[in-house]
Amino acid sequence: MKSLKILFFALVCALIGSNASAEEKKYFQNRIEKLENRVKQIEAEKSRKPSSLSTRRGLSSSSSTATRISRAFNPAISVNGLLLGTYTDQGRADGSREVKTGMKVQEVELRFTANIDSYLHGDLTIAFEGDEVEIEEIIASLLVANNLSFRAGKFFAPFGKHNLLHTHAFPFIDAPLINEEILGEEGINEVGVGMALLLPTPWFSEFNILFLEGDNDLFAGPLNDDFLYLAHWKNLVDLTDELTAELGGSFGYGRNDLTTGPYNYTTLAGADLTFKWKPSGRELYRTLVWQTEFIQSSRDVVKNGIYTLLQYQFARRWWAQGRYDFFTIPRDTVGGGGEVAQDKNRYSALLAFAPSEFSALRLQYNFLDQSAAENEHQVLLQLNFTFGSHPAHKY
Repeated sequence: MKSLKILFFALVCALIGSNASAEEKKYFQNRIEKLENRVKQIEAEKSRKPSSLSTRRGLSSSSSTATRISRAFNPAISVNGLLLGTYTDQGRADGSREVKTGMKVQEVELRFTANIDSYLHGDLTIAFEGDEVEIEEIIASLLVANNLSFRAGKFFAPFGKHNLLHTHAFPFIDAPLINEEILGEEGINEVGVGMALLLPTPWFSEFNILFLEGDNDLFAGPLNDDFLYLAHWKNLVDLTDELTAELGGSFGYGRNDLTTGPYNYTTLAGADLTFKWKPSGRELYRTLVWQTEFIQSSRDVVKNGIYTLLQYQFARRWWAQGRYDFFTIPRDTVGGGGEVAQDKNRYSALLAFAPSEFSALRLQYNFLDQSAAENEHQVLLQLNFTFGSHPAHKY
């Protein structure tokens, strides 16, 4: 509005001080009258302020189309595509293998996110994998206060670090062994409700309590009221202006589908530690992330494992990464002793070219050393791209 007033007075001065003809003066007079009307219109619109609740939610009443229909509640829409090529030196004649030589559309993800109204925020993610279509997440979130929020729907539960991530946001092309072997291919992706509370500490400290349906294979109790109870505590600390540390702990408990013996309840525990370094003034060109996570489950047998990974951004568009995975079923399991049923070590290296936050081309090599099967070499090449308005990924 200031610029319009300046232009208005400039035109007045030009009209008064010039030797313009009568036609020119009439033209300028019309322009001045139009500018005056425009200034009055803008001042009138600014005086009609939206309600305080709408303002807090970022829903301005002036956000409208030419038809005067509000756009404030229109969802942001994005599509992510994952194209994958794989080579493995094992199982050439086994078409049922999860990892096999060939090319495929790994996943397509369609996401909608928007404010539902002045109270709720909504997210919907639909995943297409082969011939399968799945509602991956549908969430309604409510911010009650600055330190308290609730959510309801189907979502990736905050258990550890990796379980929260959609496939296209994985640090590596595949998930860690402990997530695949213990939590399953889909992870803990459940229907339920949850509460997140920010604790009054000098650092960021968030405590989550969740009440979930318990459909995961680790639980899946036979009764309708056999639910999964989950808790997660996350702490994020700025060690310096360039270095942050995150420490988290997770615990889950629920009835399983074992109807005989004393092992009809499953416990799940995890811990994670992450350091992230970004040098001041070089944030676009240098990043270093070190992340480690441990998970243990106790059902009819004890399963546990750990992964540790290192990600280094050595140029604006280039990343080099390494990861070590370990998974085991110890001899002294809950159900009794015996031989080790499964013992796996995996070593991974990855090189990524990421032109922007919307695309990446990643080449990964895995060496899988396993006691219950032949050792395996794998090479994976993935194209990851997103178009549309995609929300920021979880930290």
